[in-house]
Amino acid sequence: MGDKHSIRGRIYRLFAVFTLVTCASYSLLLLAYSWVVEDNVFNKIVSTEANYIAEHFNATGELAEPRAPFLTLYESWDALPGGIYQLHLQEPERIEFTGPHGGTLHLRSIRLAESTRVLVADVSAFEVGGEYLPYVGLTLALILVFFSAAALLIAWPVARAASAPLVELKEKVEAIDLDTLEPGFAASFPENEIGYLAREIERSLLHIKAMLKRESDFTRDVSHELRTPTTILKNLAQHLTAGGTLTARQSVQLTVAVQELEHTTDTLLALAREESQAMEPLVFLHALEDCVVRHVDLVAREDFDMRIDVPATLKVSANRHLLTLLINNLLTNAVAHSAAPALAISARDGTVIFENPAGEPLTGDPLSSQSKGPRSSGLGQGLYLVRRIADALGWRVEAGVTGGVFTVTLRYRRPDGEATASKSRSI
Repeated sequence: MGDKHSIRGRIYRLFAVFTLVTCASYSLLLLAYSWVVEDNVFNKIVSTEANYIAEHFNATGELAEPRAPFLTLYESWDALPGGIYQLHLQEPERIEFTGPHGGTLHLRSIRLAESTRVLVADVSAFEVGGEYLPYVGLTLALILVFFSAAALLIAWPVARAASAPLVELKEKVEAIDLDTLEPGFAASFPENEIGYLAREIERSLLHIKAMLKRESDFTRDVSHELRTPTTILKNLAQHLTAGGTLTARQSVQLTVAVQELEHTTDTLLALAREESQAMEPLVFLHALEDCVVRHVDLVAREDFDMRIDVPATLKVSANRHLLTLLINNLLTNAVAHSAAPALAISARDGTVIFENPAGEPLTGDPLSSQSKGPRSSGLGQGLYLVRRIADALGWRVEAGVTGGVFTVTLRYRRPDGEATASKSRSI
């Protein structure tokens, strides 16, 4: 953006124009004031002389002659020279007229007994405004130039200082990388209108960043979570297309797959939109057993050794659909990536622990996005989704390998809302 259209340039020009207009206005006011003062001096002289003549006449009955040679007393208005009488008839309140020879006349009527006299002052010889106007005008022009130059010199640092926060904000906004943006962008700005604008820009950009991330996560979540129910429905559809009929077990699978699709879609949309989830006290063992009996891969694995040591009285504060999605992801992770077909689930000291034999070596944080083993064909979204669901529930999740055992520890919230702080232990 060129300086011509910048805020700094606009402040500079406005400051300079304001100074020029102010100086010009004061110069015109000074000239007007000098003319008004001069006219009022003449009017005061005429008024003083008119009062003298009236007082002398009232005291002696004799008409006194004006005491100054530039003053003339006329017997009536129609005795005045030139067309002054006609102008007086048009403007009765007017007291200043142009004389027949171009001079300036100041008039004052005097009421003497039954007659009205007119006192006229020819002040042409005493007017200095026109005579000194070139000198006064030149002086005012020089003053105008001086103050204008001073204003231009002052305007630049003033404009620079006034626009500095805006220029800094513009440069910082231009340098923003949305992928690496973190809170604190507006911390360097003062607590004023610029600071408020910077904080609103930061808030909006962070919100956009979070929205884009949720959209990206949603796309991966859909690919990850809808794969199993979609596969079941595809197999059942092929079976029906081939002319077969559904057994009771297949009918149950169909119903469960449709329900899972519906619930999973609603849950993933809620996560993507950051919608608030209704929390309620839930018996964890009931939710766990329901997920185990409906998990297709577990049902098909008769050799899978699962041990559950969770009290039937354990209650957690959670959203039903989110808790189901969380448990299903942990079960799927154990079935797909365990080194041996085994999974132990236990609860102790405010935590629920999922443990299975460690399979492929882990690289990086297993709860991060796209974290997976070298031979995994998945998207690396399962445990990442577990962490996001735990965040939405207000839980904490930890994962790692200790002594050849892969452990996922859930630190849940109790129904009263108090977070647990117990440490996990492996079986």
